Amino acid sequence: MPNSTSFDASLLDVPRPFIDPIHSLLEAVGISSLVVQRPLQDRTYALVLDEQRRGLGILQANALSVVSAHYLIGRLSDIPRAHAVVLVSTRTQPCMQPGDQDLLALLNSTFNHAGITIHDWVVMGRGGYYCPRSLTETPDPWAVSPACL
Repeated sequence: MPNSTSFDASLLDVPRPFIDPIHSLLEAVGISSLVVQRPLQDRTYALVLDEQRRGLGILQANALSVVSAHYLIGRLSDIPRAHAVVLVSTRTQPCMQPGDQDLLALLNSTFNHAGITIHDWVVMGRGGYYCPRSLTETPDPWAVSPACL
């Protein structure tokens, strides 16, 4: 069964919760995609990371806003060792929205005040996906990751 061998190999590449660090945006989106509702709805998923970037869980909230950010922060306070999040927003409309750059700055400030770092934010919507940080001078947080083997 040649297909089963390639399927088994792909399972080996998935970081295990609480054990393996998440080294790339592709890994983070792949993990988060396991819980994304389809068809896409206006939602936000927070992949919770510890200090070593190991996955601790995934939280779900309404479309990303100040209100949903406070909801997520409240839920994060119940997770021991929560250090950072990768936010994955899904939209029923085109992924890029005019206020994303301002929202990112506000979210970074809000989460930082709660002691949580936003490692990255990815938006998926009609027409593809993008990272709002690409509209800013923010360096790629994954660039300092060790190479995936």
